[in-house]
Amino acid sequence: MDFKHKGRLPWLSHFIYSLKYRGLMNTCSMGLKEWKKERELGIDTFGAHCPTELSIEATSKLGGHLYQPSSSVIFEKAMNALPFNFSDKVFLDIGSGKGRALILAAEAGFSKVIGIEYASELNDVAYTNIETVKDRFPNTEFDLREGDALQFDIPAEVDVIYLFNPFDEEAVSGLMKKVKPAFDRSKPIYLIYVNPVHYAVLQKQLGEPFVTLRNLKGFPEAKLFSNRAKA
Repeated sequence: MDFKHKGRLPWLSHFIYSLKYRGLMNTCSMGLKEWKKERELGIDTFGAHCPTELSIEATSKLGGHLYQPSSSVIFEKAMNALPFNFSDKVFLDIGSGKGRALILAAEAGFSKVIGIEYASELNDVAYTNIETVKDRFPNTEFDLREGDALQFDIPAEVDVIYLFNPFDEEAVSGLMKKVKPAFDRSKPIYLIYVNPVHYAVLQKQLGEPFVTLRNLKGFPEAKLFSNRAKA
């Protein structure tokens, strides 16, 4: 589902969507795990915010989707699909929101995590959440940036790019103008696309995904791309 508008009860829309594509038991299990992870880390990344509610000065605002936090369950599966240790790797979250994926990446062991987020309110919450946990991850450098992902050049140091369905198809196409040059470098780079609604746009630019993560009902939860064949 391409979540773009908040509606009156966004949590209910998400719940119904998850029931349809994951089933009741899997939906409840994932929800409980997310709640436990938040409590374990002492952070708060829950909530739903549509772009029109937020202070955003970016051309990609019109193509932005409803904020919702990344699933720690899907995140862990994606990390397990990557063929390397993270201790010397750099992670970039495009649309980093309240910082959950950045914190999960720190927990996974990345040496540096970078977040680019166009909503100042979400970035402020991310700062608070990171302040809460950063002492737990002394080997990880946190780098939060506020700005438009469509104007953001992928740093050469990045090894893994993470997208949680942040934009509609038009904005994703614009984003690929920034991602494709990174994939054309000789350095191996990986991209994780969660809730891959517009994966055909990425496939056209980046080639076939090397892994598709599916839920118990067979629906794709994430697609992983890489340029490693060129390396």
